[in-house]
Amino acid sequence: MKRLTILGVVLALGSFGCDSSSGGTGSQAVTIQFAAKVGADDFICGNTYDNLGANDTSMQVSDFRFYVQELELKNADGDYVAVVLDTKETVWQLENVVLLDFEDGCTDLGNEPMNTVVTGTVPEGTYDGLRFKMGVPFEINHENPATAPPPMNLTSMQWNWQGGYKFLRIDSGTFSMTDWRMHLGSTGCDGDPVSGGTTACGSPNRVDVDLAAFDPANDTVVADFAALVDGSDLDLNQPETPVGCMAGPMDGDCGPLFENLGLAFGESPAGTQSFFSVE
Repeated sequence: MKRLTILGVVLALGSFGCDSSSGGTGSQAVTIQFAAKVGADDFICGNTYDNLGANDTSMQVSDFRFYVQELELKNADGDYVAVVLDTKETVWQLENVVLLDFEDGCTDLGNEPMNTVVTGTVPEGTYDGLRFKMGVPFEINHENPATAPPPMNLTSMQWNWQGGYKFLRIDSGTFSMTDWRMHLGSTGCDGDPVSGGTTACGSPNRVDVDLAAFDPANDTVVADFAALVDGSDLDLNQPETPVGCMAGPMDGDCGPLFENLGLAFGESPAGTQSFFSVE
């Protein structure tokens, strides 16, 4: 009986030592704020903005949504640690992907609820950097939105099973065929998701974002539409292509936009992304 009692005490002490509440390494909640802007102005669904692109074009912007994945914060040792996303009581976060939604349903294809934050936990400590990808993980990028859980159940954020989701959706006007839009997702995908799944995409088009100086307690990640279209002639459109850019590899109108996202396009290598910044 004495041996059993001593063993029980040892086990109890071992369990107590592993409890983060006893002073061991625990976790802390973190909220990462995002904002959508058009230059110096906050994005407001349906507003018209001036001085855009290469020729100071005016444009009404009516949709502004994007997915982010693989968020990591940089700790005091300079190491990046994954943000473990909250998935309970939210329709915006799933596994390692989050939908940021800045439109409020001002047009028919939008929806009134909005989301401007990522919430999760990280190990206890201080953090001063952030990196993530704008995109959807390949493993869930080619699911059926009709049966997928939120936030992957929005058909307005998907092209088709083979092409997958729209990582970024920005639209002008009322979503007519003559209104400018930027829809970014993977292209050149092979395989049949219905029968055997998509095996690869020639152009994954996930945007790498590295914000070396970022304080999650005080800073905001800003996605700037004016920075995205900088250098792009928004008044012209390559013949026989959608107005704006739908990520087509032969659509020359995508070139400046891809450059500002830090993505390679055609024969042009990837540049430095300027769409995301810190305020």
